[in-house]
Amino acid sequence: MNLNWQRISLHVLFWAVYVPLNAVLNCILSRTSLDEGFRDALIGEAFSLPVKLMLTYFIFYYVIPLYLDRSKIWKLVGLLLLAFAVATAIYRLEMRFIFNPIFRPDNVYNLFNPKGLVLTEFDLFITLAAAVTIKMIRVHYKSLEFEQELMREKLQSELSFLRAQTNPHFLFNTLNNLYVLARKKSDKTPDAIMMLSKIMRFVLYECRAPRISVTDEAKVIKDYIELERLRYNKRLTIDYQEDIDNPNTSIAPLLLLPFVENSFKHGAGATTGDVQILIKIILKDKQLSYTVQNTLDPDVTVSGNGSSSSGIGLRNVQRQLDLLYPDQHQLKTGREHGFFTADLKIDLSA
Repeated sequence: MNLNWQRISLHVLFWAVYVPLNAVLNCILSRTSLDEGFRDALIGEAFSLPVKLMLTYFIFYYVIPLYLDRSKIWKLVGLLLLAFAVATAIYRLEMRFIFNPIFRPDNVYNLFNPKGLVLTEFDLFITLAAAVTIKMIRVHYKSLEFEQELMREKLQSELSFLRAQTNPHFLFNTLNNLYVLARKKSDKTPDAIMMLSKIMRFVLYECRAPRISVTDEAKVIKDYIELERLRYNKRLTIDYQEDIDNPNTSIAPLLLLPFVENSFKHGAGATTGDVQILIKIILKDKQLSYTVQNTLDPDVTVSGNGSSSSGIGLRNVQRQLDLLYPDQHQLKTGREHGFFTADLKIDLSA
């Protein structure tokens, strides 16, 4: 049997603190100065401690766990009263035949004195109440910790589900690009497949970590841009800007790529004319500023979050941001003058 030494130490500490405190309380109730009465009160507490230990742990570990069910409430009450009666009897007998003959031989101790019985019951009740209060506080905090752990697990499960959606969604859109190149029997198809393989290696393996460097996220964005260039050729104009002061700054993986993917889908993929895409990544003092802007056909309907009605779009990313960076991010999307713009700011210092 493995002993929980931390728990045992806490119990020992409780009783080590309780005994002298109760001795002080006895002196106050009997109106005896601490100099005169504390020693005798402390010895009395030491003699009564075994009875209090038996009563407290009997109720804690036998009565309450077995009979807390509402259907057994009267059995619970009966056992409590019986436990108090037995403890009172042992307490009084111990004081009468052990403590008094040794330390107060001249004192007449009446076992059935009403006032003495009431004081004994009160002493036992105070002991049990103090122990129960400490236990309830501890149970309360353990319950809060358990609830927080459940919430963390729930959020982690939701985050894993969102990322599981992102990867197939990204692969589906990229395979569509390869399909177009293959239909055209383009000589660039092998290069596109190699580029896709490189990106998917990053998505499947490196993105398993909870955080990656901003430069790694930027690198996969640039690889994705090169893959799209193979498809759209000269009608695509891309302005990529990057200014990162600390390459080792961490960020959750695949948070930035969906914005670029979205810009190609609703920009270049939704029009036959020339397309302009601006991608700007600025990191200063762990404050990330990320902007993606793309040409948008006037006839294309895009919701406020940057996704079409049938796609996952940026709603997935918005939820991930809410989970990963609560109160640490700001995302603005909008359509103006023939362009759709997504502007994201994240505080990566935490």
